[in-house]
Amino acid sequence: MKKNILRIFLFFLISIVSFAASFRIEKLDIEANLQKDGSMVVSEAVTYDIDEINGVYFDIDAKGFGELEDLQVFEDDPNTSSFKEVDTSNYEVSVSDELYRIKLYSKNHNNRRTFKFVYKLPEAITVYDDVAQFNRKMVGKEWQQGINYITAKVIIPVSASYDNSNILVFGHGPLTGEVDKEGNTVVYKLNNYYPGDFLEAHILMEPEIFSEYNKSKIVHKDMKQKLLDMEAKLADEANAERDKAIRQQEMINKVFEKPGLIFGVLSSIWGALMYYIHVIFKRKNKVKNSVGKYLRELPDNSSPALVGGFMTNSINDNEILATIVDLVRRKVLTLENSDKNSIIILTGSTENLSAQEKAIVDIYINDFGDGKSLDLKSFGFFQKVPMSVARKFEKWRAMVQSEMDRKNLTYQGLGCLGVIFFAFFPMIFTFAGLVIGMITGNKMFLLIVVMGIILFVSGAKARYPRKELAEAKDKWQAFKNFLSDYSQLEEAKITSVHLWEQYFVYAVALGVSEKVVKAYKKALDMGVINDVQGVNSLAYSPIFNPMFSRSFSNLNGMVSRTNSGASSAIASSRRSSSSGGGGGFSSRSSGGGGSRGGGGGF
Repeated sequence: MKKNILRIFLFFLISIVSFAASFRIEKLDIEANLQKDGSMVVSEAVTYDIDEINGVYFDIDAKGFGELEDLQVFEDDPNTSSFKEVDTSNYEVSVSDELYRIKLYSKNHNNRRTFKFVYKLPEAITVYDDVAQFNRKMVGKEWQQGINYITAKVIIPVSASYDNSNILVFGHGPLTGEVDKEGNTVVYKLNNYYPGDFLEAHILMEPEIFSEYNKSKIVHKDMKQKLLDMEAKLADEANAERDKAIRQQEMINKVFEKPGLIFGVLSSIWGALMYYIHVIFKRKNKVKNSVGKYLRELPDNSSPALVGGFMTNSINDNEILATIVDLVRRKVLTLENSDKNSIIILTGSTENLSAQEKAIVDIYINDFGDGKSLDLKSFGFFQKVPMSVARKFEKWRAMVQSEMDRKNLTYQGLGCLGVIFFAFFPMIFTFAGLVIGMITGNKMFLLIVVMGIILFVSGAKARYPRKELAEAKDKWQAFKNFLSDYSQLEEAKITSVHLWEQYFVYAVALGVSEKVVKAYKKALDMGVINDVQGVNSLAYSPIFNPMFSRSFSNLNGMVSRTNSGASSAIASSRRSSSSGGGGGFSSRSSGGGGSRGGGGGF
């Protein structure tokens, strides 16, 4: 109950922090007009829902598409529905490795504005002997924030009455995206874009369309079938992922169609499991309180993620947060706090970190951050996590689980003979119950079916801790008792802030961090802690800053919802086409450039 109250409290605190973002990107409308000479003229309109900004920036990745030409910048006129061109004195353009950044100064407060960027790329098309190819990431990976709605139109230089069956279209990016043909226009749509995702257009056309193309640049080989084979493979992979998501969704739907049965089965299983666990299996490898009720020293040098994992038999938010707190404690990461900002900075070497620690640094600094730091206030509570990052979290969990398996910090089941026993008899119970029930018409015989299910599940769930796990849990439970008991912490008279910080790391993993924080503050007030390094350094230790815990709980809560949400969205998405007739996206790239494109505000 207390844990639930704490979660609700954190939710409201996190919500207040999350909604402090200075802007949101509502939509991105792209229109790319392909020209007969192989160039393209692009118009990109970005709509911002603004709290407060000093301006916006827009990145164009021209690598492989020729030097940027004919740049024009527009902003909407608040008094009309039209756009007005921005004077060149109000924006600046910089270029590095063919990545163009337009920085537009436009101070706005509590309003909605649209900025439009028009430009030309001279080398948009590749022409082969048998096919002309357009392949570009229309939306790159480097947007500062998510985008609610994206529409990208590619207009082919043919008449509206042109037989578009000869235009083969493919889309790549999140599997929820779609591509369709409307006359001479290819339309890509994607909702809920998140930084790190991309929207890639791949269009195959007849070479004759580009009659003004420089003939010296034609690649003299046949590529059409090779490109179609590649797209067919990508479509098969994407559709397999959709099928998996559909199966998962159908399973969930079936379960929730019969809530009464669910309640009855679960209640029965609970009773049966309590019997098997407490009467039979609980006695195995039982440790008789070898270290006493309290243990004041760390039992061993296990990582906080490992401790949290085997103590709770789950690897989730607390383990992530504990790992990050530990990295801050060890000065691999540095936390800078102020009234306006809360920033995690990579300041130490990652060379000697474990694989799972490196994975956490990679996710939060590189994926969520800019490669050097992470602004904790830049994330909204309800923002989407890209599937690529969600998979990294799953890989991290697998690392921790692998370490638990390697050290035998796991539970042991019935064994081979036990599994056979508890599989054979439930089948007999279930079959007998169904047959007798149908013959006699007496629904009471359905209870036998329920008994069979209970028997099967009980056998599958029955387990006891391995010897190594039982011994480890006994020691760490004693240490948890010590951290949870104020009187014990006061009696210990811990004078070193470094030891307090180390204890706090494991308190996070064990779910008792709030008790250690209260004890720490009391020790400060009582003068128990000796400040040997400066007047204020201990009192303002970054590890005990409440903003630190709230901000990372925000991120971890967001991640915990990613997999189910992504699975549901994928399950309902359109299937990918291997023939080029339109449909859903494939998740892997077809090799087009433009991935560094993006934008944001400042």
